[in-house]
Amino acid sequence: MKPNINFEKLKNYVLENSSYKLYTEGTNFDLHFIPNAPEAEAHFPDGESVEHVMYGYIDNDIAYFTKFVTTSAFGKTEINIIDDDPVMEWLKYI
Repeated sequence: MKPNINFEKLKNYVLENSSYKLYTEGTNFDLHFIPNAPEAEAHFPDGESVEHVMYGYIDNDIAYFTKFVTTSAFGKTEINIIDDDPVMEWLKYI
């Protein structure tokens, strides 16, 4: 099963964390995040911010994540999210 979380819980998390933005279109969503903590900023390539975008879909009020995209001064990387992908461990803390 793809990493997932209750969609209402995700929306509430985004409302409480200004570095996240959530966009929906029908049953699809994009979750955008730019790290703003000093410890993250120290690792930005060329001192420029890094944007993370997580893509997914909503089914029966559950948000399923399918792709993770990072855009930085180094370019763009895309990862198709597989079952229990370690990149999604942060969901456990919401």
